[in-house]
Amino acid sequence: MGSGGGARPEVSGIEPVQKQFGRTAAAYVESATHARGEDLDRIVALATEHGGERVVDVGTGVGHTLRRVAPSFRGAVGVDATREMLEAGVGVLAGAGVTNALLVQANAAALPIASGAADVVTSRLAAHHFVDAAGAFREIARILRPGGLFVLVDNYAPDEAELQRFINQLETLRDPSHVRNHTVAGWRKLLERSGMRTTVDSDAVTKLTTEDWLERSQTPADRAEEVRRRLRTAPPSAVDAFQITPTTFAVRKLILLGRT
Repeated sequence: MGSGGGARPEVSGIEPVQKQFGRTAAAYVESATHARGEDLDRIVALATEHGGERVVDVGTGVGHTLRRVAPSFRGAVGVDATREMLEAGVGVLAGAGVTNALLVQANAAALPIASGAADVVTSRLAAHHFVDAAGAFREIARILRPGGLFVLVDNYAPDEAELQRFINQLETLRDPSHVRNHTVAGWRKLLERSGMRTTVDSDAVTKLTTEDWLERSQTPADRAEEVRRRLRTAPPSAVDAFQITPTTFAVRKLILLGRT
């Protein structure tokens, strides 16, 4: 897949993402949350059922989604803003015997891919880090051919404003590259404004062990302690919504489909 008609504009503001994932890339190679899961199996099923020749994974990280979907297509591209994540992804793909995938460093809001070049685009557990999610989804709509499929998997926040603040502040304390877990309606609106038609495929609960979650992001000690304090002192509504226990909590995860 070649570049689409001239240079794409540079988009600023991704330095926190590159800094965060540059130093934590190795942890994501072994992260069970990212390396496997029913949502990953579902992405593969949806992409394979749709078919076509080319798939693009946006925010590919270390390539866990790409290694699973690439074998179903003639050509595959993984795009990520962080060089260290892509370097780790080379090993992930090689270990899985994937030989038809290309890894490209680029911003999600400025994809170096020709318009209408992709049959399927995937993005798993990445969009909550997109500084310009609206711009990224416009780019995804641009590179999809007519009749193409976009499979978005990401965490979502409850509709209540207090609970939205709680989870997004917690996520940002843990990882400053976090931008926002949108509500289901918020995610849908972003895709629809890009010109895609949306349907909710499914949602699920992801159970997280607090200390593993903090260790994976290498959260500094003072911020990690503040995360623990907020979980310990969470209001009853948050305890119920996020299933908070002394050692674990849970977030909701959505599979959203966009069609061009």
